Amino acid sequence: MAEDSVLEGEVRPVAGYRRCIWMASVLLTLTGCKGPPARLVVGFGDTVVVNQVRPVQLSVQVFDGAGHVLSDTGIRFELISEMSIPVSRNGVVTCPRAGDAMLRASLGPLLQTVLLRCRPVHDLLGGGPVNLVMGDPPYDLWFEAVDAAGQRMRPLTAVLTVDDTMVVTREGWRIRARAPGTTGVDVWVGDGSAHWYVQVFEPAATFDSIRVGQHLAVPVRLAAGEQRSWQIPASRKEFGVQILPGGDTLRVPRLAVMGANCMSRKPWDMPRIPWGYTCLAWDGAAVIVYHPRNVDPAREWSGTVAVARGERP
Repeated sequence: MAEDSVLEGEVRPVAGYRRCIWMASVLLTLTGCKGPPARLVVGFGDTVVVNQVRPVQLSVQVFDGAGHVLSDTGIRFELISEMSIPVSRNGVVTCPRAGDAMLRASLGPLLQTVLLRCRPVHDLLGGGPVNLVMGDPPYDLWFEAVDAAGQRMRPLTAVLTVDDTMVVTREGWRIRARAPGTTGVDVWVGDGSAHWYVQVFEPAATFDSIRVGQHLAVPVRLAAGEQRSWQIPASRKEFGVQILPGGDTLRVPRLAVMGANCMSRKPWDMPRIPWGYTCLAWDGAAVIVYHPRNVDPAREWSGTVAVARGERP
């Protein structure tokens, strides 16, 4: 009897273990079970905006009654409105022109009506260089989508991406400076995109000791005949220097670089006045800003001198 008790005592844990495993398996099977398709979701609120000119595959989500996501295999589409838009049975849509159409998506007995809003975008205007100083207000990313005739296109489905969120952060369709450096920002609409090359500068009082990789900005305000200058360390890597306008874009100090091999950058609307340079600095190189004595002598000119030194010495 004692031996039987021992054997029984040894068996019970095994039986309990097997029972636990069986119950866990049943529980996993029950929770993993998915019911038949109960709902189709196409786009946002069963409305799809297509900004592409090229064919695009419509995205559909299939759910069962408990909200589990199911496979979308077997969904079929058909055009049920009078507007003629190429739509394949598996949901590939081509929008040759702007207009609205009604589609029906089906999966077995499930039916879902979809509003298709064709708004093909042929060009996305916007992008370019952006210069920010730490502490600046958020910068609005202006862009405009147009059709083949150059007319504004709405509505849009747009995506904004930031390459380095340590340099700038996004706030809706605006960006805010977060740390000195450079990054790229892109807005994607349809088949196209707009790109902004963003530089963020750190406020400073001088450039005399600028280090490799630094982005510094010094504000200036000059009366007629005044000038300021700063020495720049010699460097085998290019450095950029530019003047950022203040509140009055027509009264900005003139910019010059001495003791360096430079290529000037000029604004399209004032091609005779350089607003920036890309340079290789020699020993004794200097950045100079000045207000010509005989030009607008009654007013002060203001702006911000921004210098970015290359990543290598």
